[in-house]
Amino acid sequence: MTKYTTFKAFEKNFPYQIWKIVADAASRQIAVELRDNETTCAVLYVFDFEGKEMLVNKQIDEKEWTLEAIQHHTIILKRVGDTKPVKEGILFLDIAGTPRRLWQEYTWVDTYHGVIKMRHRNFQSGFEEYIDIETLKKTSEARRMQDYSSAIKMPVPYSGPLPSYLLHSAIQDLPWISRSADRILWSYHIKENDHYRLNLAIADTSNLLWTQSLLSDMPKMIPQPYFQIENQIFLMSYNKRKIVSYLV
Repeated sequence: MTKYTTFKAFEKNFPYQIWKIVADAASRQIAVELRDNETTCAVLYVFDFEGKEMLVNKQIDEKEWTLEAIQHHTIILKRVGDTKPVKEGILFLDIAGTPRRLWQEYTWVDTYHGVIKMRHRNFQSGFEEYIDIETLKKTSEARRMQDYSSAIKMPVPYSGPLPSYLLHSAIQDLPWISRSADRILWSYHIKENDHYRLNLAIADTSNLLWTQSLLSDMPKMIPQPYFQIENQIFLMSYNKRKIVSYLV
């Protein structure tokens, strides 16, 4: 095996289960939404790609608010109602958790790169307006609509013939595959007694470079191993209370 290694960028443990994770590749920031077990209200954390914390245990007072995105050092929340699918309300917080702007009369419609699409509560469809996330100003012309999460990649299931270096790995179900520069990333489950382990194998075009155990002692296989931004992968533990990141 060619000499190679991975580096753990950070490991974060949380007091409650993770409900949602969003990331901004431009500012290299991640926001995480938990839910308090008693109040069911959102609890927010923000940290960078090296694990440095910027916001810890930010409590949101009303349970209808949920995390939508993070961009331009701004945390974006939308309000979801109990009696209908969407309720009015869009809230911008700065990276310290301080409100930047609240729109109580608008409903969130979509999030793009640098722009939020929203609609006044008096309209069921059409009449969309756009808010610049950085300046908080309405813009009359929609920018070229680009998905704000386009830099986030997911590995895809692979059903073709396996390379020779994986043939004896006793892979359970289909492996996933993605790329990092000129390296190929394979992630797959193997069975250990009655539990499962998630492994990561890193290879070039013909040789296995490194194998890393990502998660172990899982009672079931997980449906999606990680998400990836450039040469960094992020994965959530089986109990949904930990995020681990590796540079690959």
